[in-house]
Amino acid sequence: MTPIHIPKLDDDRAALAPYNFVPLPEQVVPAEALPEQDRYHPDRFTGRIECVLTTASPLYVRCGLTPEQLAAGLEAKDLPEFFFTADAKRPVIPGSSLRGMLRALVEIVGYGKMERVTERPRFFYRAVAAKSDDPLAMPYRSQLRNVKAGYITQRGDSWAIVPAKPLGTDSFIKVRERDIPATLGLVRMHDPSYRLQRIAVSFTHKRTPAGRTVVDLIGPPGVHEYAGTLVTSGNMLETGRPGQRTQRKNHVVVPDAEAKANPIPIAPQAVEDYCNGLSSFVAEQLGPLGVLAEGMPVFYCEPGGGKREVTAFGHNPNFRLPYRFPGSDRAATPRDFVPKALYRDTDLDLAEAIFGMVRSQRQADAERQAVAGRVFVSDAKLIEGQGDPWLSSEPFTPHILTGPKPTTFQHYLVQPQSAKPALKHYAHRPGEETAIRGHKLYWHKGTTPELRMPADKLQTASDTQTTAMHPVRAGVQFEFTLHYENLSEVELGALLWVLRLGSDPAYRLKLGMGKPLGMGAVGLVYRVVQSRREERYQSLFADGAWALGEHEVSGSEQEQAIEAFEAYVLAQSAEQQRGYSKLAETLRIRCLLALLGWPGPLPEQTRYMEIERTQRPRLGNDPNEYKDRRVLPLATQVAGITLSAAEIMTSNASQAASPTPSTTTAPPPAKPVASTGSNKLAVGEVFRGKIIGPSKIGIKIEHPAHPDTKKVIGLVAKEQQSGPFKPDQQRWFEIIGIEREDATTILWLKPTSNPNRKEKEK
Repeated sequence: MTPIHIPKLDDDRAALAPYNFVPLPEQVVPAEALPEQDRYHPDRFTGRIECVLTTASPLYVRCGLTPEQLAAGLEAKDLPEFFFTADAKRPVIPGSSLRGMLRALVEIVGYGKMERVTERPRFFYRAVAAKSDDPLAMPYRSQLRNVKAGYITQRGDSWAIVPAKPLGTDSFIKVRERDIPATLGLVRMHDPSYRLQRIAVSFTHKRTPAGRTVVDLIGPPGVHEYAGTLVTSGNMLETGRPGQRTQRKNHVVVPDAEAKANPIPIAPQAVEDYCNGLSSFVAEQLGPLGVLAEGMPVFYCEPGGGKREVTAFGHNPNFRLPYRFPGSDRAATPRDFVPKALYRDTDLDLAEAIFGMVRSQRQADAERQAVAGRVFVSDAKLIEGQGDPWLSSEPFTPHILTGPKPTTFQHYLVQPQSAKPALKHYAHRPGEETAIRGHKLYWHKGTTPELRMPADKLQTASDTQTTAMHPVRAGVQFEFTLHYENLSEVELGALLWVLRLGSDPAYRLKLGMGKPLGMGAVGLVYRVVQSRREERYQSLFADGAWALGEHEVSGSEQEQAIEAFEAYVLAQSAEQQRGYSKLAETLRIRCLLALLGWPGPLPEQTRYMEIERTQRPRLGNDPNEYKDRRVLPLATQVAGITLSAAEIMTSNASQAASPTPSTTTAPPPAKPVASTGSNKLAVGEVFRGKIIGPSKIGIKIEHPAHPDTKKVIGLVAKEQQSGPFKPDQQRWFEIIGIEREDATTILWLKPTSNPNRKEKEK
């Protein structure tokens, strides 16, 4: 069973975003048997649908580049013109865009496959400063316990690392930026032209009162006792926003390579993951292979546990680690988190049967290698007599739109629970513990969304970040024709279901670019004409004109096709067994209707969260709205749609069946109490445990029923610590979260009072 997202979030755990998701179906609804396409079938439907499209908010479809423009090195962002075919003053909506919009919606309402999900990028993460209650804190720190430094060497087609000469137990040491002389030519961190640098140096070292080895003196090669390489840190250009000042003050020095050391091979999968996961900043600075160059200083996790190959490495000591879920030896990808039942090549769904498809992989069944589409969409032409169609007389620069950030796992992955330590990420088991949220759609933002970048921001924005556009205004009409051939009643009903939604004043479809800004809302009116081919070819004339054999499909006939489609999907998807008699009653389609509802929620409910938000309203008291990893609610919650008790119970049952216990937002009403501890660990359990002592991520506690701390260890995070924590003493604790880390079960605890004393007082 596909994991189910938490049905309703508390306000203090709910995130904001201009997008949301239509949940995945549990199973794909298969297409009906395909017709032979060498003739028209009398029991099927052939005809056309004449459509008038009206823009409800500004619309923009970018014009493509000509061969000459490509040769001149122009990019699409350099061309603000709307798509056109002959006259640049007469905008045209390409049929391919219209077809894509319709197909995407048929895939959703037809419970289709989730096939076009990329296997790139590979997911990596960094959690250097994460608090102990962050779900990434412990995995990151546990893997980076033994980071070493060395130098890259190439051995044939493979790569290896030659360890650096150790300075005691250290293979690299820190140096404060202020102690680095100008003679080394270092570009400092706050310099706008800062870049990643590797500088040959000589140095001496010393021990601090805290027992750490650091650089004492540093200068050009040959001046001091030891030789090595100064390796600069990343700054906010790499991990933050432009203009944000970094708090980092240190770099590191890596001693020269140990001449007698044996090179440690890097696992080929680790090389592939590293190259696929390079950030744009590192790729721009170091090249497409990053640190993979002969003699380049590198940092790596020393192999352990009998392993002989390096599986994680990077260009600085706090490098990004690959997300690896249990049983996998490579970095996780978005495709991993789509249930396999939703993208099997052997399955054919309704959207593929209607619009056509070509398989990328060779199929044993030749008939499933490719299917010709039976729907053809013309370009949408501007209807005459509407005056000036443009939103503005000249192109303008819109707000900067960044790419999707799927590493924000609290938004993009199903979260059965909302508490921060219990959040699921890309190192959890796909399918069992979490999955992708579903089909991503953007909220509408009314007729006049805020599009233009303010003048003050435009002055400081980089040319590589900005673009220009020339959209058409709201209220402009275009006309196009959709031709269909040999569709079954169910297939025709699927098309009409989507078109009817576009014609409903309560909804708008989405088309074109700028969707995160609220652009591209469109409405439709349409007329369905059926072509009766047998009748057409039996007579040459009818009523003094050519006999076309055409018949306008009435509203009742359209409704009959829509009902046939709904009945088919409800039966094939098992939604009918759950008691649903209409698609619009199901949770999936209610999420879709919420997202397409017009004019959309209040703008404040669908904005991007910010890293440094000073204005009100904002989420919480911290300017960094991402800090608490708030979870993106279901679209129904954002739109104010109340779920039924049965739907909430279904979700709660799914959470209870989760194989990995996790933190809940509130302890259960009945708490198991065990002075000697319980063998069955559970959130809410209260026990008397022995204090072991402090660690980097919290106070260690021994559970009385599980004295082997390599298997079960309790941890009290800093923010939960109150009162004395003296080693070997005992205190009462409550379990507020449970995690698995390899072979160790981690109990997140908070101190509590003796529950037996409370009972006596009562």
